[in-house]
Amino acid sequence: MLCLVTGASGFIGGRLVDALLEAGHEVRALVREPARVALRPRPGLDLARGDLGDAISLAEAVEGAQRVFHCAGLVGDWLRPEETRRVNVDGTRSLLAACATAGVERVVHLSSLSVYGLGQHRGTDESAPLRYSGDPYIDSKIDAERMVRVSVDRGGPEVVILRPGFVYGPGDRRFLPTLLDALARRQFVYVGDGAKLLNLSYVDDVATAMLLASSTPAASGEAYNVTDGTETSLRAFVELLCGALGIPAPTRHIPPPVAWAACYAVEALARARRARHAPRLSRGRMRFLYYNQHYSGAKARQELGYRPRFTYREGVPPTLAWYRDEGLLPASALAAGVQ
Repeated sequence: MLCLVTGASGFIGGRLVDALLEAGHEVRALVREPARVALRPRPGLDLARGDLGDAISLAEAVEGAQRVFHCAGLVGDWLRPEETRRVNVDGTRSLLAACATAGVERVVHLSSLSVYGLGQHRGTDESAPLRYSGDPYIDSKIDAERMVRVSVDRGGPEVVILRPGFVYGPGDRRFLPTLLDALARRQFVYVGDGAKLLNLSYVDDVATAMLLASSTPAASGEAYNVTDGTETSLRAFVELLCGALGIPAPTRHIPPPVAWAACYAVEALARARRARHAPRLSRGRMRFLYYNQHYSGAKARQELGYRPRFTYREGVPPTLAWYRDEGLLPASALAAGVQ
């Protein structure tokens, strides 16, 4: 089966390409600059040059594909609203239109648990409403999902929506490296007591969930939360990382009201200065530091047969080993004694 993967040069998309090839599928990887892509050439893999904003390249990319996996998109805590909407919302609309014209059978759309909004989540399932928050990334993921629903209503291809949360693993150059650097520099501070719950997914498990979503007939039109099935506190996760780094676990903490006041102040200052990068404390980062982020993965288990193989205790060691082998451990972590 020919499968198109958008965002194939990214973290999740790249691992999905591997998983599809391992499963015996032909893969067409949509990338903006093939010459700059680090995907290893292999039998069954074809690189297609294109962009979500280029209708002609999308039409060429989807031609002959039976399955499309939409992983491309802008991710971050400090994105420009216009650019984020252009890529995450308008790009999704254009891709779905191309898929409908080409007769693609099914699209697996990679969304995010963030669509449930900022707030305390303790077992939130797929029946919960989607909540706008004013964050460009979160709001764009909600609008992209609405594009998916509109496409289905208009007779487009079957679509399955997957909503992972904090995804980590070999190839992650964004989420875990930032946290490791803060820990190694002794700059990490808990907001509250650190007991807040995380949602975590190892990248291989997310790729597995996407394959199941593409092949399960009853999944058409459904949305699924993707988690590792555990209730993991931020403190437990951080302490495991610190043990691997060989540094003392952080003990400093600040009361949530103080953190929120500081968050709004530094965000306002950053906007006034037209900062290009997120301040060290933002609403997006407070989602990780303060809000409980525990979501139910029961629906994916029951309907997709999804069984994640990695909890954070199994997933962190190979991730750190990959960073070490690739020479990508933060300099501050190396200085802290990681070998």
